[in-house]
Amino acid sequence: MQPRYWTAVCAAAVGVSVVSSGWLSAQQAPARTSVTLVQVKADSVPAWREFQEKQTVPALKKIGVTQRDVYEPIYAPAGQFRVVQPLTKFADRDNPQGPIVRALGEAAARTYNEALSKMLVSSVTTIIESIADASYDPTPNTILPVLVLTRLHVAPGKVTEFQAYIHGERAAAIKKGQAKRELISRVVFGGDNNEFRIASFEDKVGALDGQAPLVRGLGADGVAKLNAKLAGVVLSTDRTVWRRVEAMSFRSRTAS
Repeated sequence: MQPRYWTAVCAAAVGVSVVSSGWLSAQQAPARTSVTLVQVKADSVPAWREFQEKQTVPALKKIGVTQRDVYEPIYAPAGQFRVVQPLTKFADRDNPQGPIVRALGEAAARTYNEALSKMLVSSVTTIIESIADASYDPTPNTILPVLVLTRLHVAPGKVTEFQAYIHGERAAAIKKGQAKRELISRVVFGGDNNEFRIASFEDKVGALDGQAPLVRGLGADGVAKLNAKLAGVVLSTDRTVWRRVEAMSFRSRTAS
């Protein structure tokens, strides 16, 4: 019996970008994304969801935010939500007024933040950079609501080997296996710089009952041989599954 999605994705799941001399990669800067992991109090989840839909989303749209994707847990800790937004430039943070203050004004923003803080246990933001040439996204405007997220922690001094792994045979196999979308990134701020992530997207949770794209591209034996290359390179992995929440998310353009 060939491995199903869960087994095959394990070593296949990664995220990468290159951090060279200076804060950002030389020449063309990779796409950057802000990812906030929010832990909501158990008894506040319904109120938090309504608050996001009726207050946060309108405020962000008012100041010109063009994209936001919020994911709820399927196989992930209860009460956690992932809030994902493109990061245009770091210089935006030089503005002493945050987005909610700019949208609502100082007095209303204080009321907003006080209400929000009562619902939260914690909120942690990381900035990730994409690795476009190791990712695969044949239909970038299509919203695929199911996110399988695998985080890998690479051993110190092993990033070069890891990059060779994701850029080589594996990248070709993902395309051959007809992945719907696989976005690879690396944490640059707010966490472990040797943490790499792979975000694999599906149109429904039932897709996880079948073979992973890597297995379709390489076969079970090929996946086993490829994963063997990660021995001593990856220290640990974890995988979670999430679903996009339409009411708390938006895009500026019409998705196909």
